[in-house]
Amino acid sequence: MTLPSLFAWIFLGLPAMVAVTFVAGRMLGARRGWLALTLAGVAGWTAGVLLAGELTDWRWDSMDMVLTALAVGPLLTMVGAVGLDLLSPVGSLASGEEAGLITVRNPLRSLRVRRDRFARYREVLHLARANGLVSRRIDATALPDGVRRTLEEAGGIFVKLGQVASTRNDVLPEAWCEELSKLRSGAAPATEETIRPVIERELGGPVEVLYGSFDWNPLASASIAQVYTATLRDGTAVVVKAQRPGLEHRMEVDRGAVLQIAGLIERHTPLGLSVKPTDLATEFLDNVAEELDFTIEARNARELAEGLSEFPGLRIPATYPELSTARVLTEERVEGTSIADTEALRAAGVDPAEASERLITAFLNQMFEVGVFHADPHPGNILVEADGTIVLIDLGAVGRLGPGQRSATLELLVAASLGDATGLRVALTEIVEVGDDADLRALERALERMLARHMHAGGGMSAAAFQDLSMVIAQFGLRFPDWLATLIRTMITLEGTLKTIDPGFSLVEAAHQHAGDFTSAHLGIRGLRDTIEHETMRQMPRLRRLPERVDSLLGQAVDGRLSVRLSFFGDPRNEQVLAKLVDRMVLAILSAALGVGSVLLIDVRIGPELGGHTILNEVLGYVGLAAASILALRVIAGVIRDGSV
Repeated sequence: MTLPSLFAWIFLGLPAMVAVTFVAGRMLGARRGWLALTLAGVAGWTAGVLLAGELTDWRWDSMDMVLTALAVGPLLTMVGAVGLDLLSPVGSLASGEEAGLITVRNPLRSLRVRRDRFARYREVLHLARANGLVSRRIDATALPDGVRRTLEEAGGIFVKLGQVASTRNDVLPEAWCEELSKLRSGAAPATEETIRPVIERELGGPVEVLYGSFDWNPLASASIAQVYTATLRDGTAVVVKAQRPGLEHRMEVDRGAVLQIAGLIERHTPLGLSVKPTDLATEFLDNVAEELDFTIEARNARELAEGLSEFPGLRIPATYPELSTARVLTEERVEGTSIADTEALRAAGVDPAEASERLITAFLNQMFEVGVFHADPHPGNILVEADGTIVLIDLGAVGRLGPGQRSATLELLVAASLGDATGLRVALTEIVEVGDDADLRALERALERMLARHMHAGGGMSAAAFQDLSMVIAQFGLRFPDWLATLIRTMITLEGTLKTIDPGFSLVEAAHQHAGDFTSAHLGIRGLRDTIEHETMRQMPRLRRLPERVDSLLGQAVDGRLSVRLSFFGDPRNEQVLAKLVDRMVLAILSAALGVGSVLLIDVRIGPELGGHTILNEVLGYVGLAAASILALRVIAGVIRDGSV
């Protein structure tokens, strides 16, 4: 090799490899991630250069070697890309366009996060083993207590995971929910030296300049944030919520560990097969990600305050956007008494019964008029000021209901309060996705039995009955949507808060009593007119086409051309089944053809030699035979596991 040809291959080889990789990627059709395509390109171009050198006796300065490398390079790159696809987990390449998204991350940071995730995973597994959860003989009755202690000792996001899971009676047994509800949310407070830099960096100035005074003894301390009392420069009393430093990294590490553990439970335990902990964990982690952004909480407060602006005797604390960011929130400090402290309310001259009635009306107004409601109404978040005004605090968690969801929920509550199993089943079918194979008559009978258990003579049904309802529909392979699970959890919490004032209180009955107000608002003259106008505008495109379609149908009937076509692909499941069968058939045919062709190619003793007595045809034959074997095994494995190939 001459020196000029060496420099030419070095400096022109990289652009040639990029071009070859691009051409191979386009010929394959499906988009791929940049890392997988780069690996395939490097391997394909290197193999192409080596093969071109063998075929041209390593004449580096000849155009034959260059053209041969450019010709076989894309083909070998395609082989490498398909080989990487075969190494991928079954079903992981079905995301289509998402596989082509280019994301560039710091490799050192990614390695550090993976190391920390694995260390956290091992730490939690060690705690689980110490609490008797990882052993050959597991006592099923002791499992909930062991899980609760493991989550409590792990701390951080795991405590919050257990608290959220304790409210999901639709996916967890009642014994588990009762045990997980004992989890404590408190955390050791961080020092001033730890929190001060967070506040000053976020707000862009010293605390002494931003606030008139600041008390560094935290009012409350949790795993995510700490709350402090302070005053503004004008003397207004406020509270400041500041996130703990390093929270994003810690949450990212815990997120990976949570998903790993959820996957382990789902794959290796009977409970995991039934409750799908991976879905539950993903839903929870997404909600926590929203809580980490305090701008969302501030927006929730402003939105709810606007919706309740005309509601007397109830308000939302003011927020201060100029002293708030995604990690620091400054809002009005409220001096009041918990609504559950009836003795203190009476001492202040406030009638607890009147306050509770006002709170019920306000919450039902939030749910069915405003469409935005406080999703965590425990006694600590509902304060009553000296003049009797109710103040809702801590709006990090809110629920949202669209017009259709409000109507369906109202029908659900009314049917439940009346003990109407048919109406309850109809309302459920509007809320829950019901498959074609669902036995609605059996579901209605199960609902009748559930209502019979919870209906009391002369009394109302409690919101806790909806926990039983969720278990009933779960038996039929159905599951409440996230928004309804949030609503039911809110109703149960609110009912528990109000039962401290009136032990016989039933939120379902209260909703039924107020349903007439909300229904009449929509069924009055003005409401009826608005509803008709809305539906007319929505159906107008169809109404305009209706005469034309009727005329077309009548014309076809008169001419004898009217026909009916049934599509086999009307159900997406049919399409999936057929696609799976065709994919397996194609791979099986390709495997058989490649195997037969490769065996025949091995016996062809003429052709270019790669050195010594090795013939290119023989090498290609063995390579093809290996590829055919891999494809055949892939089909067999897919048939055995009944998965996608």
